[in-house]
Amino acid sequence: MISIASNRVCLFFSFVAVVCAANCANAQTAKPFPQKPIRIVIGFTAGSNSDALARPMARRLAESVGQQVVIDNRPGASGNIAMELVAKSPADGYTVYSGPGSSFTTNPHMQEQMAIDVMRDLLPVAPLGQFSAVLVVHPSVPAKSVAELVALAKRRPGTLNFGSPGYGTGFHLAGELFKARAGIKATHVPYAATSPMLADLIGGRLDMMFFSVVVMAPHVKTGKLRALATTGRTRAEVMPELPTMAEAGVPDYDYSGFHGIFAPAATPPDAVERLNTAIGKVMTLPDVKEYYATQNVEILLLSPADFAKKVRADHDSWGRLIREAGLKAGN
Repeated sequence: MISIASNRVCLFFSFVAVVCAANCANAQTAKPFPQKPIRIVIGFTAGSNSDALARPMARRLAESVGQQVVIDNRPGASGNIAMELVAKSPADGYTVYSGPGSSFTTNPHMQEQMAIDVMRDLLPVAPLGQFSAVLVVHPSVPAKSVAELVALAKRRPGTLNFGSPGYGTGFHLAGELFKARAGIKATHVPYAATSPMLADLIGGRLDMMFFSVVVMAPHVKTGKLRALATTGRTRAEVMPELPTMAEAGVPDYDYSGFHGIFAPAATPPDAVERLNTAIGKVMTLPDVKEYYATQNVEILLLSPADFAKKVRADHDSWGRLIREAGLKAGN
């Protein structure tokens, strides 16, 4: 009898211990997010476009949630070094990748060897915004509209050139999309850095380029370059007088890049939702909205599921263009 009673007592206290442990775990889970610093890994240098878009959000996010938000720049391989680091980090929502959509929509199609499968190993959390580019030409190019530029390219097939900050970058593909939709031929000239590319364009060694509206606006204002159209579905706030490419006569043309936050694929859904909500609140703050507007970035507020659909749709559509254009990985 004593032995049976002792066993029952032991079982009772074991049950109590299990219940207490479960309650403690639930209590920890129930704590508001976040409970420690958040690390945002950026695959590009400090001062880059990706860095400039992430830092204002990170600063206000830290103020909003009461925790430190650390920016960690890990440049290299078009963002792949940073994405691999995040994909292999603890999947708890505290280490995330911040970068352009091209990391997911074009890199997988344009690079032969990647250490991770970005579409499988990283999870879309929240977009920060989307942005268009602008088509500019050197003033020596005898075209004052997109229609005139298309006509010129058809008269002189393959003789016009366009620059980009690298093979397979979004701005390169914006040019390839123009060629495909307008039915023209032009020679792509890739650069390893932005400064020499802009110097060659302003110096007349390049004929045209698709690039950042904000970067090009001052050169257009001074007459060093001529702007013909912007690339999104709607006109750019920074250059509202310019037509879109579709308005200018290039059917079905839409190049809109986006920037977003991504987490390791195994991150729990509740952590993803909490982070999405926290970022969404920050992106609606008046000063944040005003800053992004000056950068020609339209803020996007999407759920993780809807953001994932956008990433997949862009990945598939750019993949088709890359195959149709005959672009090859590693060039």
